[in-house]
Amino acid sequence: MTRYFILMFVLIATALPCRARDFMVEFVEENYMENQEDYSQTPMIYHSFQVRSHAGLKMLVLTGEHPEYRKWLRRYVAQDKGFIVKVPDDENDLFIASKVYEIDVTNVHPFDPATWSMKGSRVFDDKDAPGAQPWIMAGQGHILVLDKNNKRSELIDTVVKRMGYVGMISGDPEEALGIFKNQPEKFKMVIVNYDMPGMGSEAFVDKLLKLDHKIPILIETGYNNEKVKRQYLSKFSGAGTVTVTPVVLSRLQQTIKTLIKPGEETAAQHANG
Repeated sequence: MTRYFILMFVLIATALPCRARDFMVEFVEENYMENQEDYSQTPMIYHSFQVRSHAGLKMLVLTGEHPEYRKWLRRYVAQDKGFIVKVPDDENDLFIASKVYEIDVTNVHPFDPATWSMKGSRVFDDKDAPGAQPWIMAGQGHILVLDKNNKRSELIDTVVKRMGYVGMISGDPEEALGIFKNQPEKFKMVIVNYDMPGMGSEAFVDKLLKLDHKIPILIETGYNNEKVKRQYLSKFSGAGTVTVTPVVLSRLQQTIKTLIKPGEETAAQHANG
């Protein structure tokens, strides 16, 4: 009986998909050091990559006992500047916000951006890195979701992915604005919950419109919040791309189709499919 339950657990665990998102980064510098302790047969390794990403400079601290993979990866450092970093979906926000991020070495993969790329946006802003060579980040069909409620943003993200888009989730207006500012052409629309900390959603939308006055923005007011709805309708009445309404998940897909310009949805699905 015990063996049966173990077998069932292995089968279920195998069937469950491991959800991870690929982030493309550009290599800047490697730090590698081994310390051999007198009492140990195994050297202590400190290995990190400094990289540029769409969320700024980061230090990737490479962990895991994979000496052969680590040697193979190091051989590519001098010749390949592009890397793919696989980050679990539940750590996307952590990766974007962190300056230092620990990751298993086997989740870092080199590639040549000159031969493997898609038309899209630059992974970092040239103005933030003078003299750096720009390169292409795959995919343009992104929808930025600004919401401090994790459960609600996950449900919205599910709808977004089902439509063939890539959801970029954030709970911080400053962070979300920085992500958008780095690659505005990457996004098809923005979904914002009205109740946000920090600069708040009004200021966020104001700044977003100054960056791109054509981007479709959906401000989610929640249910039975007529006062809030009137406030935002009055505030953004002159902005033709801003829609103020409660987000009803059963109708969200149709709402997104309505707000994104005809033809862009097909292009996004093709780019991400």
